[in-house]
Amino acid sequence: MCRARERGSQPYGAANPVLPLMRPLVLISSKDPDFFLVFGHILSVAGFDTQLTGDKEVARLTEVAKPLAVILDCQAGDGAVIKQCILLKSTAATNGTPVAGLVAPGSGKLHLDLIKAGVDEIFSRPFAPEQLLTWLQGRAGTAKLSRETVSGDLVQGDFRLEHRTHQTFFRQKEIMMPPIEFRLLRSLLANPGKVFSREALVATAWPEHAAATDVRGVDVHIARLRKRLRACVGSDVIRTVRSAGYAFAPDW
Repeated sequence: MCRARERGSQPYGAANPVLPLMRPLVLISSKDPDFFLVFGHILSVAGFDTQLTGDKEVARLTEVAKPLAVILDCQAGDGAVIKQCILLKSTAATNGTPVAGLVAPGSGKLHLDLIKAGVDEIFSRPFAPEQLLTWLQGRAGTAKLSRETVSGDLVQGDFRLEHRTHQTFFRQKEIMMPPIEFRLLRSLLANPGKVFSREALVATAWPEHAAATDVRGVDVHIARLRKRLRACVGSDVIRTVRSAGYAFAPDW
């Protein structure tokens, strides 16, 4: 149901100040200080902030700092980077963060292991720094589509999801929906274009019962959510990816 009750005349910025713009943060996981100095400098000049992290801290820092991306220093025979990638991609709080592996020469099947672990991009060293910058700048462009206010509200295009009240607005008109659908929509909106598996969405919508919830129940709730949104937006903004899951993919 799309309720035609509009917000008050006070602008969003007055009631919910938006966080000041900052340089996008990129985490660099490496045991080699020289690696960090080189790539940290390249990224800094290009307009990114960087932070060095170790393999035991990368998941925690990713969850807390919410970086634009994580870069893994992949050396031959280093199985720790595979474990890092698997952890990042299997944890609900971090699986939406893009991960790039910068693979050293002579690393054998490390490329294949990274792909199996769910890495988003691989760069084989040596490579032109512009390739990495182009990838990161593309990710930064996607990230700008959504933002969080100080109060935790999520703004994505013409959508606004209010954290405290669990209310959803499209072009200032409220869309009524139950809490489960609100949580599903928030995850999808916060990561436009990202395909969420049913298991990942279950962890989002039913975190306390994830282990006991039938993942096929997600299909029912997504169908209801899609119907509600179509009634207000006028088109489908949730895309079904066969055998993979769902993604927020508006056509505007």
